[in-house]
Amino acid sequence: MSSHRPVPIAYVVASMHTGGTQTHLLQVLRLLDRERFAPHLFALRDEGDLLSRVAALDVPVATMGMSGGLGHVVDWRGARRLVSELKVLGPGLVHGYLLRGNFFAAVCARMAGVKRVVTSRRGLHEPSGLSEWAAVRVSNAFTDLVTGNSPAVLGFTERVEGVKPDRMLMIPSGIDLRRFQVAAESADREADGPVLAVVMQFKPRKGYPLLLDVISVLAKEFPGLRVRVAGESELAGEAAQLARARGVADRIEPCGVVGDMPAFFAQADVFLLPSETEGMSNALLEAMAMQMPVVSTAVGGAPIMIDHGISGFLVEYGDVQGTADVLSTLFKDRSLGAEMGRAARERVEQRFSAESMVRQMEDMYEALIAKVA
Repeated sequence: MSSHRPVPIAYVVASMHTGGTQTHLLQVLRLLDRERFAPHLFALRDEGDLLSRVAALDVPVATMGMSGGLGHVVDWRGARRLVSELKVLGPGLVHGYLLRGNFFAAVCARMAGVKRVVTSRRGLHEPSGLSEWAAVRVSNAFTDLVTGNSPAVLGFTERVEGVKPDRMLMIPSGIDLRRFQVAAESADREADGPVLAVVMQFKPRKGYPLLLDVISVLAKEFPGLRVRVAGESELAGEAAQLARARGVADRIEPCGVVGDMPAFFAQADVFLLPSETEGMSNALLEAMAMQMPVVSTAVGGAPIMIDHGISGFLVEYGDVQGTADVLSTLFKDRSLGAEMGRAARERVEQRFSAESMVRQMEDMYEALIAKVA
Protein backbone atom coordinates (compact mmCIF):
# COMPACT_ATOMS: atom_id res chain seq x y z
CA MET A 1 0.00 0.00 0.00
CA SER A 2 1.41 3.36 -1.01
CA SER A 3 0.42 5.53 2.00
CA HIS A 4 2.41 5.49 5.25
CA ARG A 5 -0.74 6.37 7.19
CA PRO A 6 -2.67 3.32 8.38
CA VAL A 7 -5.87 2.91 6.39
CA PRO A 8 -9.00 3.10 8.57
CA ILE A 9 -11.15 -0.03 8.46
CA ALA A 10 -14.69 0.26 9.86
CA TYR A 11 -16.21 -2.89 11.35
CA VAL A 12 -19.99 -2.95 11.79
CA VAL A 13 -21.73 -5.57 13.95
CA ALA A 14 -25.19 -5.76 15.49
CA SER A 15 -23.90 -6.11 19.05
CA MET A 16 -20.87 -7.17 21.05
CA HIS A 17 -22.59 -9.72 23.25
CA THR A 18 -20.47 -12.85 23.67
CA GLY A 19 -20.79 -15.13 20.65
CA GLY A 20 -18.73 -16.81 17.96
CA THR A 21 -18.75 -13.82 15.60
CA GLN A 22 -17.88 -11.41 18.38
CA THR A 23 -15.01 -13.62 19.56
CA HIS A 24 -13.76 -13.72 15.97
CA LEU A 25 -13.91 -9.92 15.80
CA LEU A 26 -11.89 -9.56 18.99
CA GLN A 27 -9.16 -11.67 17.43
CA VAL A 28 -9.19 -9.57 14.27
CA LEU A 29 -9.03 -6.30 16.17
CA ARG A 30 -6.17 -7.55 18.33
CA LEU A 31 -4.04 -9.01 15.52
CA LEU A 32 -4.64 -6.54 12.67
CA ASP A 33 -1.39 -4.91 11.57
CA ARG A 34 -1.71 -1.39 13.02
CA GLU A 35 1.04 -0.05 10.78
CA ARG A 36 -1.14 -0.85 7.76
CA PHE A 37 -4.69 -0.60 9.11
CA ALA A 38 -6.49 1.39 11.82
CA PRO A 39 -9.56 -0.55 13.02
CA HIS A 40 -12.72 1.20 14.26
CA LEU A 41 -15.70 -0.69 15.65
CA PHE A 42 -19.32 0.40 15.21
CA ALA A 43 -21.89 -1.61 17.20
CA LEU A 44 -25.52 -1.03 16.29
CA ARG A 45 -26.75 -1.73 19.83
CA ASP A 46 -25.39 0.05 22.88
CA GLU A 47 -25.08 -2.91 25.23
CA GLY A 48 -22.61 -5.76 24.96
CA ASP A 49 -20.34 -7.44 27.49
CA LEU A 50 -17.38 -7.43 25.06
CA LEU A 51 -17.36 -3.69 24.35
CA SER A 52 -14.91 -3.06 27.18
CA ARG A 53 -12.56 -5.70 25.80
CA VAL A 54 -12.58 -3.94 22.43
CA ALA A 55 -11.75 -0.63 24.07
CA ALA A 56 -8.91 -2.32 25.99
CA LEU A 57 -7.36 -3.17 22.62
CA ASP A 58 -7.06 0.57 21.93
CA VAL A 59 -9.71 0.35 19.22
CA PRO A 60 -12.14 3.29 18.94
CA VAL A 61 -15.69 2.11 19.65
CA ALA A 62 -18.98 3.83 18.82
CA THR A 63 -22.47 2.50 19.50
CA MET A 64 -25.49 3.58 17.49
CA GLY A 65 -28.35 3.18 19.99
CA MET A 66 -30.30 0.86 17.71
CA SER A 67 -32.79 -1.82 18.71
CA GLY A 68 -31.23 -4.55 16.63
CA GLY A 69 -34.20 -4.60 14.29
CA LEU A 70 -34.67 -3.28 10.78
CA GLY A 71 -37.73 -1.09 10.86
CA HIS A 72 -37.82 0.84 14.12
CA VAL A 73 -37.48 4.63 14.08
CA VAL A 74 -34.54 4.41 16.46
CA ASP A 75 -32.74 2.18 13.98
CA TRP A 76 -32.95 4.72 11.19
CA ARG A 77 -31.83 7.46 13.54
CA GLY A 78 -28.87 5.28 14.36
CA ALA A 79 -28.28 4.68 10.67
CA ARG A 80 -28.08 8.42 10.03
CA ARG A 81 -25.55 8.69 12.83
CA LEU A 82 -23.52 5.82 11.34
CA VAL A 83 -23.47 7.59 7.97
CA SER A 84 -22.17 10.74 9.66
CA GLU A 85 -19.51 8.81 11.58
CA LEU A 86 -18.32 7.09 8.41
CA LYS A 87 -18.12 10.39 6.53
CA VAL A 88 -15.88 11.80 9.27
CA LEU A 89 -13.72 8.67 9.47
CA GLY A 90 -13.34 8.17 5.72
CA PRO A 91 -12.48 4.46 5.91
CA GLY A 92 -10.82 2.68 3.04
CA LEU A 93 -13.27 -0.16 3.56
CA VAL A 94 -16.30 -1.09 5.66
CA HIS A 95 -16.63 -4.69 6.86
CA GLY A 96 -20.04 -5.88 8.11
CA TYR A 97 -20.95 -8.89 10.24
CA LEU A 98 -24.24 -10.73 10.72
CA LEU A 99 -27.47 -9.94 8.88
CA ARG A 100 -28.24 -6.54 10.42
CA GLY A 101 -24.61 -5.54 10.60
CA ASN A 102 -24.20 -6.47 6.94
CA PHE A 103 -27.27 -4.47 5.92
CA PHE A 104 -26.44 -1.26 7.76
CA ALA A 105 -22.74 -1.56 6.88
CA ALA A 106 -23.53 -1.77 3.16
CA VAL A 107 -26.25 0.88 3.04
CA CYS A 108 -24.56 3.42 5.32
CA ALA A 109 -21.16 2.93 3.69
CA ARG A 110 -22.57 3.72 0.25
CA MET A 111 -24.48 6.73 1.60
CA ALA A 112 -21.22 7.94 3.17
CA GLY A 113 -19.34 7.54 -0.10
CA VAL A 114 -17.14 4.63 1.00
CA LYS A 115 -15.73 2.88 -2.06
CA ARG A 116 -15.37 -0.68 -0.77
CA VAL A 117 -17.73 -2.87 1.28
CA VAL A 118 -17.25 -6.43 2.55
CA THR A 119 -20.01 -8.43 4.22
CA SER A 120 -19.65 -11.73 6.06
CA ARG A 121 -21.44 -15.03 6.38
CA ARG A 122 -20.58 -17.25 9.33
CA GLY A 123 -23.51 -19.66 9.50
CA LEU A 124 -26.26 -21.43 7.59
CA HIS A 125 -29.14 -19.16 8.55
CA GLU A 126 -31.83 -18.55 5.96
CA PRO A 127 -33.47 -15.11 6.21
CA SER A 128 -36.96 -15.19 7.65
CA GLY A 129 -39.72 -12.78 6.65
CA LEU A 130 -39.84 -10.06 4.05
CA SER A 131 -37.73 -7.58 6.02
CA GLU A 132 -34.79 -9.97 6.41
CA TRP A 133 -34.95 -11.07 2.78
CA ALA A 134 -35.05 -7.42 1.69
CA ALA A 135 -32.07 -6.63 3.92
CA VAL A 136 -30.07 -9.50 2.43
CA ARG A 137 -30.88 -8.49 -1.15
CA VAL A 138 -29.93 -4.87 -0.51
CA SER A 139 -26.69 -5.66 1.33
CA ASN A 140 -25.65 -8.10 -1.41
CA ALA A 141 -26.33 -5.49 -4.08
CA PHE A 142 -24.11 -2.95 -2.29
CA THR A 143 -21.31 -5.41 -1.39
CA ASP A 144 -18.06 -5.82 -3.30
CA LEU A 145 -17.16 -9.14 -1.69
CA VAL A 146 -18.87 -11.65 0.59
CA THR A 147 -16.64 -13.67 2.90
CA GLY A 148 -17.52 -17.07 4.34
CA ASN A 149 -15.65 -19.23 6.82
CA SER A 150 -16.27 -22.64 5.24
CA PRO A 151 -17.18 -24.23 1.90
CA ALA A 152 -20.58 -25.10 3.36
CA VAL A 153 -21.28 -21.45 4.17
CA LEU A 154 -20.27 -20.26 0.69
CA GLY A 155 -22.32 -23.00 -0.96
CA PHE A 156 -25.34 -22.10 1.16
CA THR A 157 -24.94 -18.40 0.31
CA GLU A 158 -24.79 -19.16 -3.40
CA ARG A 159 -27.74 -21.54 -3.30
CA VAL A 160 -30.04 -19.53 -1.01
CA GLU A 161 -29.06 -15.91 -1.70
CA GLY A 162 -27.90 -16.23 -5.29
CA VAL A 163 -24.46 -14.70 -4.72
CA LYS A 164 -22.09 -15.73 -7.51
CA PRO A 165 -18.90 -17.60 -6.56
CA ASP A 166 -16.69 -14.90 -8.10
CA ARG A 167 -18.08 -12.42 -5.57
CA MET A 168 -17.22 -14.62 -2.57
CA LEU A 169 -14.04 -15.53 -0.73
CA MET A 170 -13.46 -18.22 1.88
CA ILE A 171 -11.35 -17.30 4.89
CA PRO A 172 -11.49 -20.11 7.47
CA SER A 173 -11.94 -19.23 11.12
CA GLY A 174 -8.84 -19.17 13.27
CA ILE A 175 -8.09 -19.15 16.97
CA ASP A 176 -5.41 -17.67 19.20
CA LEU A 177 -3.16 -20.63 19.90
CA ARG A 178 -1.41 -18.81 22.72
CA ARG A 179 -4.62 -18.92 24.76
CA PHE A 180 -5.21 -22.63 24.23
CA GLN A 181 -2.50 -24.85 25.60
CA VAL A 182 -2.52 -28.55 26.41
CA ALA A 183 -4.72 -29.45 29.35
CA ALA A 184 -3.05 -31.04 32.34
CA GLU A 185 -4.09 -34.62 33.03
CA SER A 186 -6.49 -35.09 35.93
CA ALA A 187 -5.98 -38.25 37.98
CA ASP A 188 -9.46 -37.97 39.51
CA ARG A 189 -11.49 -37.82 36.32
CA GLU A 190 -11.55 -41.48 35.40
CA ALA A 191 -12.53 -42.56 38.91
CA ASP A 192 -15.41 -40.10 39.03
CA GLY A 193 -16.68 -41.02 35.57
CA PRO A 194 -16.08 -39.45 32.17
CA VAL A 195 -16.76 -35.77 31.57
CA LEU A 196 -18.12 -34.59 28.23
CA ALA A 197 -17.65 -30.93 27.24
CA VAL A 198 -20.22 -29.15 25.05
CA VAL A 199 -20.43 -25.50 24.00
CA MET A 200 -23.92 -24.56 22.86
CA GLN A 201 -27.17 -22.73 23.45
CA PHE A 202 -30.23 -24.88 23.95
CA LYS A 203 -31.61 -24.26 20.48
CA PRO A 204 -32.73 -27.12 18.22
CA ARG A 205 -30.30 -26.20 15.43
CA LYS A 206 -27.45 -26.47 17.95
CA GLY A 207 -28.37 -30.11 18.41
CA TYR A 208 -29.64 -30.49 21.97
CA PRO A 209 -32.09 -33.27 20.91
CA LEU A 210 -29.16 -35.34 19.63
CA LEU A 211 -27.08 -34.49 22.68
CA LEU A 212 -29.75 -35.61 25.14
CA ASP A 213 -30.45 -38.83 23.24
CA VAL A 214 -26.74 -39.65 23.19
CA ILE A 215 -26.42 -38.97 26.92
CA SER A 216 -29.29 -41.36 27.64
CA VAL A 217 -27.47 -44.11 25.74
CA LEU A 218 -24.08 -43.43 27.33
CA ALA A 219 -25.49 -43.24 30.87
CA LYS A 220 -26.25 -46.95 30.77
CA GLU A 221 -22.57 -47.73 30.18
CA PHE A 222 -21.07 -44.90 32.25
CA PRO A 223 -23.13 -44.32 35.44
CA GLY A 224 -20.81 -41.48 36.50
CA LEU A 225 -21.07 -39.57 33.21
CA ARG A 226 -21.27 -35.78 33.51
CA VAL A 227 -21.90 -33.29 30.71
CA ARG A 228 -20.62 -29.73 31.21
CA VAL A 229 -22.29 -27.15 28.93
CA ALA A 230 -20.76 -23.72 28.32
CA GLY A 231 -23.08 -21.06 26.95
CA GLU A 232 -26.20 -21.71 29.03
CA SER A 233 -26.75 -20.89 32.71
CA GLU A 234 -29.69 -23.25 33.21
CA LEU A 235 -31.49 -26.18 31.68
CA ALA A 236 -34.90 -24.79 30.78
CA GLY A 237 -37.74 -24.88 28.27
CA GLU A 238 -38.06 -27.71 25.77
CA ALA A 239 -34.49 -28.84 26.42
CA ALA A 240 -35.31 -29.33 30.11
CA GLN A 241 -38.50 -31.21 29.27
CA LEU A 242 -36.67 -33.56 26.94
CA ALA A 243 -33.83 -34.06 29.44
CA ARG A 244 -36.31 -35.05 32.14
CA ALA A 245 -38.12 -37.37 29.74
CA ARG A 246 -34.78 -39.06 28.93
CA GLY A 247 -33.85 -39.22 32.61
CA VAL A 248 -30.61 -37.31 32.12
CA ALA A 249 -31.31 -33.85 33.53
CA ASP A 250 -29.17 -34.51 36.63
CA ARG A 251 -26.14 -35.28 34.46
CA ILE A 252 -26.07 -31.87 32.77
CA GLU A 253 -24.10 -29.01 34.34
CA PRO A 254 -24.86 -25.64 32.69
CA CYS A 255 -21.79 -23.45 33.19
CA GLY A 256 -23.13 -20.16 31.79
CA VAL A 257 -20.97 -17.83 29.73
CA VAL A 258 -17.42 -19.03 30.35
CA GLY A 259 -14.65 -16.47 30.35
CA ASP A 260 -11.81 -18.95 30.74
CA MET A 261 -12.41 -21.53 28.02
CA PRO A 262 -9.03 -23.29 28.42
CA ALA A 263 -9.95 -24.03 32.05
CA PHE A 264 -13.37 -25.26 30.95
CA PHE A 265 -11.87 -27.68 28.44
CA ALA A 266 -9.23 -28.83 30.92
CA GLN A 267 -11.97 -30.18 33.18
CA ALA A 268 -13.34 -32.58 30.54
CA ASP A 269 -12.21 -35.69 28.70
CA VAL A 270 -13.89 -35.39 25.29
CA PHE A 271 -15.55 -32.56 23.36
CA LEU A 272 -18.77 -32.99 21.38
CA LEU A 273 -20.26 -30.64 18.77
CA PRO A 274 -23.81 -32.00 18.19
CA SER A 275 -25.08 -29.23 15.88
CA GLU A 276 -27.73 -29.84 13.24
CA THR A 277 -26.45 -26.78 11.33
CA GLU A 278 -23.25 -24.84 11.83
CA GLY A 279 -21.00 -22.43 9.98
CA MET A 280 -17.55 -23.03 11.41
CA SER A 281 -17.39 -23.67 15.13
CA ASN A 282 -14.82 -21.68 17.12
CA ALA A 283 -15.46 -23.97 20.08
CA LEU A 284 -14.49 -27.02 18.04
CA LEU A 285 -11.23 -25.36 17.00
CA GLU A 286 -10.54 -24.37 20.61
CA ALA A 287 -11.07 -27.92 21.86
CA MET A 288 -8.77 -29.24 19.14
CA ALA A 289 -6.14 -26.69 20.12
CA MET A 290 -6.35 -28.01 23.69
CA GLN A 291 -5.40 -31.47 22.36
CA MET A 292 -8.81 -32.81 23.28
CA PRO A 293 -10.31 -35.78 21.43
CA VAL A 294 -13.28 -34.34 19.55
CA VAL A 295 -16.45 -35.67 17.99
CA SER A 296 -18.57 -33.50 15.69
CA THR A 297 -21.54 -33.82 13.42
CA ALA A 298 -20.41 -33.56 9.80
CA VAL A 299 -21.94 -30.11 9.30
CA GLY A 300 -20.65 -26.71 8.18
CA GLY A 301 -16.89 -26.41 8.42
CA ALA A 302 -16.35 -29.54 10.53
CA PRO A 303 -15.33 -31.75 7.57
CA ILE A 304 -12.45 -29.41 6.67
CA MET A 305 -11.42 -29.08 10.32
CA ILE A 306 -11.39 -32.76 11.28
CA ASP A 307 -9.50 -35.45 9.41
CA HIS A 308 -11.93 -38.25 10.29
CA GLY A 309 -10.36 -41.02 12.32
CA ILE A 310 -7.09 -39.12 12.72
CA SER A 311 -7.75 -35.77 14.42
CA GLY A 312 -11.27 -36.61 15.59
CA PHE A 313 -14.49 -38.32 14.58
CA LEU A 314 -17.26 -37.06 12.29
CA VAL A 315 -20.79 -38.42 12.76
CA GLU A 316 -24.06 -37.82 10.99
CA TYR A 317 -26.65 -35.66 12.73
CA GLY A 318 -29.39 -37.95 14.03
CA ASP A 319 -27.12 -40.98 14.39
CA VAL A 320 -27.58 -41.42 18.13
CA GLN A 321 -26.02 -44.86 18.43
CA GLY A 322 -23.09 -44.03 16.15
CA THR A 323 -22.31 -40.90 18.15
CA ALA A 324 -22.59 -42.75 21.43
CA ASP A 325 -20.30 -45.51 20.14
CA VAL A 326 -17.41 -43.20 19.21
CA LEU A 327 -17.74 -41.28 22.48
CA SER A 328 -17.69 -44.58 24.38
CA THR A 329 -14.55 -45.61 22.50
CA LEU A 330 -12.79 -42.37 23.44
CA PHE A 331 -13.88 -42.57 27.07
CA LYS A 332 -12.44 -46.08 27.36
CA ASP A 333 -9.33 -45.79 25.16
CA ARG A 334 -7.38 -42.90 26.62
CA SER A 335 -4.34 -43.60 24.46
CA LEU A 336 -6.44 -43.25 21.30
CA GLY A 337 -7.87 -39.99 22.63
CA ALA A 338 -4.39 -38.66 23.39
CA GLU A 339 -3.17 -39.58 19.91
CA MET A 340 -6.18 -37.89 18.28
CA GLY A 341 -5.70 -34.86 20.50
CA ARG A 342 -2.12 -34.40 19.36
CA ALA A 343 -3.20 -34.70 15.73
CA ALA A 344 -5.99 -32.19 16.34
CA ARG A 345 -3.61 -29.62 17.81
CA GLU A 346 -1.23 -30.07 14.88
CA ARG A 347 -4.07 -29.56 12.39
CA VAL A 348 -5.14 -26.31 14.04
CA GLU A 349 -1.54 -25.06 14.14
CA GLN A 350 -1.10 -25.76 10.45
CA ARG A 351 -4.41 -24.47 9.06
CA PHE A 352 -6.56 -22.59 11.56
CA SER A 353 -4.53 -20.09 13.56
CA ALA A 354 -5.91 -16.62 14.18
CA GLU A 355 -2.74 -15.13 12.75
CA SER A 356 -3.24 -16.93 9.44
CA MET A 357 -6.89 -15.83 9.33
CA VAL A 358 -6.04 -12.18 9.89
CA ARG A 359 -3.20 -12.21 7.34
CA GLN A 360 -5.70 -13.47 4.75
CA MET A 361 -8.10 -10.69 5.70
CA GLU A 362 -5.36 -8.09 5.37
CA ASP A 363 -4.48 -9.36 1.91
CA MET A 364 -8.16 -9.11 0.96
CA TYR A 365 -8.36 -5.52 2.25
CA GLU A 366 -5.25 -4.47 0.34
CA ALA A 367 -6.48 -6.01 -2.91
CA LEU A 368 -9.90 -4.36 -2.67
CA ILE A 369 -8.58 -0.95 -1.65
CA ALA A 370 -5.95 -1.03 -4.42
CA LYS A 371 -8.73 -1.29 -7.01
CA VAL A 372 -9.89 2.25 -6.21
CA ALA A 373 -6.50 3.75 -5.36
